[in-house]
Amino acid sequence: MRPLKILGLILITFVSSHSIQLTQKLSAQTKKRPIARVFILAGQSNMQGHAVVDLDHPEHYNGGKGILTTVMRSPENKLRMSHLLNADGSWRVRDDAFCWYRTDNELKTGGVSIGFAAYGGEPHHFGPEMQFGHVVGDAFNDPILIIKTAWGGKSLMTDFRPPSSGGEVGPFYIRMLEQLGEAMEEAPNKIPALKNHDLVISGFVWQQGWNDMCDQDAINEYTDNLVNFISDIRRQVGIQDMPFVFGELGNGGPAEDGSMKKFRDAQAAVAAKGIKNVSYVETTDFARLPENSPNQGHGHHWYGNAESYFLLGNALGEAMVQLLKDEVDADRKQKARVLLLGDSISIGYTPTVQKLLANDAVVFRPMQSEKKPENCAGTDNGISNIDRWLKIDGGNWDVIHFNFGLHDLKHVDAETGKNSNKATDPLQSNPKDYQRQLKEIVSKLKKTNAQLILCTTTPVPAGARPLREETSPPIYNEIAKKIAEENEIEVNDLYRFASDRLSEIQRPANVHFSSEGSQVLGKEVAKAIAQALANRNQ
Repeated sequence: MRPLKILGLILITFVSSHSIQLTQKLSAQTKKRPIARVFILAGQSNMQGHAVVDLDHPEHYNGGKGILTTVMRSPENKLRMSHLLNADGSWRVRDDAFCWYRTDNELKTGGVSIGFAAYGGEPHHFGPEMQFGHVVGDAFNDPILIIKTAWGGKSLMTDFRPPSSGGEVGPFYIRMLEQLGEAMEEAPNKIPALKNHDLVISGFVWQQGWNDMCDQDAINEYTDNLVNFISDIRRQVGIQDMPFVFGELGNGGPAEDGSMKKFRDAQAAVAAKGIKNVSYVETTDFARLPENSPNQGHGHHWYGNAESYFLLGNALGEAMVQLLKDEVDADRKQKARVLLLGDSISIGYTPTVQKLLANDAVVFRPMQSEKKPENCAGTDNGISNIDRWLKIDGGNWDVIHFNFGLHDLKHVDAETGKNSNKATDPLQSNPKDYQRQLKEIVSKLKKTNAQLILCTTTPVPAGARPLREETSPPIYNEIAKKIAEENEIEVNDLYRFASDRLSEIQRPANVHFSSEGSQVLGKEVAKAIAQALANRNQ
């Protein structure tokens, strides 16, 4: 077999012992031209992807249970999957993260989205690559390219057998490298956004195992075969400690005994060896019941459940980002730094802002713990904590978007200080105190030299508890706007924006917003911050 040249940087040669060497040599151009990070996703059918997007035939797809358009409606998924859609409801296609996948029938290339599965025709399926692409794409400033090489019904013992395991090298191990070579050479020509970039391999993801799980001899060999596979692949690409992520065969959920349990033990044994830059991702929690899935007889394909495949891709992506933490942190330092300060309304829209600005900025907010946001509450609390908040992650902010008011204007019991529903009880901060306290907060914000954006307090509907008068937000907002004007601070008038569409986005008799409403507010906040960043860079 003749050598295969890849971008002038990589050479594959096959020698008589059937060992395969793929040596990567960086050219002098690498330091001069921008790079695109390459992630290789390989395996069998679960890497190909059988998640159903929108097919809902009552007989063939269980009436649409577990398909993407269905699972996206749940409260939990509405927000975490919102980035998959454009504002008009069409499927988002990324312009900074791309996929290259040669199926048996065609070559698929383009921005990360639905459709990079083994099926031809209209896109109705996806695999782990979709959410993996979003996670890794959000983590880096550089564009990314996913090279997917996957075939259904293939074992590591035979089909992907690595050279170091002895015997005949697996034919799909060879095909995997051939497809890698083709993609590295041709992707810059077929994907315009990568035309002037050097492709740099950054990591490898392996999702495979069903066929080995069905063969006791293959289970017995699996630990050694995967260790050899990792070593050989690293040698092929010339990166000694290339990040390598592999997913547990979590299909069907927990297994107490039998072949599945033995196979998972063999996978876990690889992780226990402590090989540098290797991450084992447990996936059994991602399994969903067949009766809640579109392909009830396809346990080997996670029953085609879109949520399972989404969570799988997400976990594999997060594991890869963690292995590349130093590089992610270096990239993050090149991004703008944004701080959000605000109450529970701000907590609601923060995830949307973070997602929408992920390519350009790192967005922080005060947090009680890794997963629990801190409520900045009123201006009295702001004065007590502003110094601490400004030091989050070392400070050095480019933009600070802040809001105080919704807590200040509520009524509180004079003796206990607890929230009250009595109009005769005092306000937490009356307008005069609010003005004084907000001025003190602004004076400290200005010392950061960040671009400041004051966000107005959103409307209070009738019947909201604890008691807040509907007429109060305009009064407090006018005070805030005057302070902003005196200090030449931009104003994001979220009160006016929300007022025009309250019936669509706010909960009845509640100051809080629906999950969709929080996303709408988040888009408006992200737009204001994006404009501030653009102004700062002029």
